Amino acid sequence: MSDAIKNAVESRGITRVCHFTPSRNLVHILTGEMGILATKKLQDDERKIFTPTDLQRLDGHAGHICCSIEYPNTWYFDKAKSKDILFTDWVVLFINPQYLWMPGTRFCPRNAASNYGRDIVEGETAFMSMFAPSISGAGGRNFPRSTRHLACCPTDNQAEILVPDIIGISDIMGIAVPTKSQAKNEAARLGILDIPEDKYTFIIAPDLFDKYKLKNFIQSGKRPDEIIWNPREET
Repeated sequence: MSDAIKNAVESRGITRVCHFTPSRNLVHILTGEMGILATKKLQDDERKIFTPTDLQRLDGHAGHICCSIEYPNTWYFDKAKSKDILFTDWVVLFINPQYLWMPGTRFCPRNAASNYGRDIVEGETAFMSMFAPSISGAGGRNFPRSTRHLACCPTDNQAEILVPDIIGISDIMGIAVPTKSQAKNEAARLGILDIPEDKYTFIIAPDLFDKYKLKNFIQSGKRPDEIIWNPREET
């Protein structure tokens, strides 16, 4: 455990780690006994559920789970969605931030797949580098950090963290979806499997699924609206 990273997380007001996944994976994750698994730990029968986009790991870290700090990497998110035309619903899982200071977690100040994963590093210095005054990111562009940039967010919107092996199911704090109708559908699917509708918190957060809107919020120092969905209000 890194006390320095834990202290930095708290001082920056970081409240969570994010992991996005196709909606069709959600039931598998929530009904399993372990939670979110790294690609390398998936069994053959589990791999059949995932698309090639899920399984392709250009970052070279198949033993780790790709996540981001506070908000999803919507730029890669868009790329992944475009490769799956049959299943268009996705969710963003909000995860306990403790994984940021746990041993084995690695950090990349830009998209982890860039430079074939050579920018991915473990440790306090690597974590702090995600919040540098400027980052050389996609396309060789320089991404400066303005004074208004949300303190909890890395400088480059595509910055990622890699969590080793497993994210425990009990550490999933919430499930973000873009619309109320999707929240109802997800809860209904879980209900069929006898998972109580109030076991997981669904959050309506459309701006987390729009890369341009999310970027503008982060750079202007504002948090997008997130509304907790109450299934009891639907009855």
